[in-house]
Amino acid sequence: MPPKLSITTPSFNQSPYLEQTIRSVITQQNVSVEYFVLDGGSTDGSVEIIKKYADRIKYWVSEPDKGQTDAIVRGWKRATGDVLAWLNSDDYFMPNALQKVAEAFSDPSVMVVIGSGAIVDESGNVIGDKYARHFNVETMLTTGGGVPHQPSTFVHRRVIDMIGYPDPELHYVMDWEYWIRIALAIPQNQIRVIYEPFAALRTWEGTKTLTGTEKICDEHRAVLEKLFNGNTLPPHLQKLQARSRAGTYIKQAFLQWQAGRAADARRSLDQAKEIDPTSLSGWHELKLQLQTHLPYPLYEKARHTWGQLRPLLSNIQSPISNL
Repeated sequence: MPPKLSITTPSFNQSPYLEQTIRSVITQQNVSVEYFVLDGGSTDGSVEIIKKYADRIKYWVSEPDKGQTDAIVRGWKRATGDVLAWLNSDDYFMPNALQKVAEAFSDPSVMVVIGSGAIVDESGNVIGDKYARHFNVETMLTTGGGVPHQPSTFVHRRVIDMIGYPDPELHYVMDWEYWIRIALAIPQNQIRVIYEPFAALRTWEGTKTLTGTEKICDEHRAVLEKLFNGNTLPPHLQKLQARSRAGTYIKQAFLQWQAGRAADARRSLDQAKEIDPTSLSGWHELKLQLQTHLPYPLYEKARHTWGQLRPLLSNIQSPISNL
């Protein structure tokens, strides 16, 4: 029997996008899905939108909570499905995505399924993409990133039995920290990577990624301190402590650049180099410094366009090749 999926949407005052989010779940075809919407007491019309689809939602509530991760965990604890995921209230699934996820989990050895996805702006225009990738603990530790597309990542409930729920004390990096725990516990051959877009992640001025830059990286540093001081990492990862701390400032520089704060981004790069001089050198340092002089939206649009053109250009034969 194909597995049942349990999807939780944490929501708070994102009514312009919430209806698309809800509809992207309840209109999925040929798959068994139960859906939970945990709203934190919105006052912007979100509740009216939720009520509109209440007959298609297994459980919903609108009341003050302790934040996004608290809502995710409360939804997951109510879930009866075999496979769990969360979909933020400004993101959305692609048509038929959940059917493909369920098919992948039909293999009983699969513990995690990871797909690729799109990055869209406030209007839904595609401005970038996120390719599917395996968990790489070293990369995640040393970059504060290296993570798969969050709304395109699904876990079997056996993962929860092994490592527990996302940490409700984290408000910004709960996915990154959870993926690290998964990567340390689950063998790579039990993680299925599918190179198809399952979801779109929206970036806009109100997202926590753009408004909470320093708070995000402070949480990164707190998690790293706990990991490196808790003797939970194998020796080959334990030696990466300085590089990992420096990586949080490189991540901070990227987020500051993304938020239009180029001067702050350059200062964060200097901090990274002070902590670990090897974290920035040569071409890597030059590339990052040059990027901070280019507006992020322009850079991301160019990267996305090049990604579309590259396969087409590779199929064009040079006239010289025919001589």
